[in-house]
This record gives sequence, structure tokens and C-alpha cells, in this order.
Amino acid sequence: MDASDWKAKSMLKTKENKSLKKRIKELTDSRENWKCKAVMYKEQVDKLSADLKKIKNKLNEIMK
Repeated sequence: MDASDWKAKSMLKTKENKSLKKRIKELTDSRENWKCKAVMYKEQVDKLSADLKKIKNKLNEIMK
């Protein structure tokens, strides 16, 4: 094995590791962003569902 071979291989792997770590960070940030959006939309759906239930109950009272 030549000295330059292992150096080149090492430099290539170091660059690859750096690239993969960057991609992991991007994906983690993206996942966190979508998770926050999902939680926000779920809260909104829950609130609207509760409002709809109240309206239906009032409507049923009026119809009786």
C-alpha cells in the first residue's frame, strides 16, 4: 500500500463524513420544522372540532 493511497482514501472518507453530517443536520432541521407544523395543525383541528361540536349541540337544542 502506497503512502499516498491511504492519505487519499482518508481525505476522501473525511470529506464524505463531513458531507453526511451536513445532510443529517439538514434532515433533522427539516423534520423538526415539519413536526412543529404538524403539532400546530393538530391543535387547530382539535379547536375547530370542539367549536363544531358546540355549534351542533346548540343547533340540536334549537331544533327541539
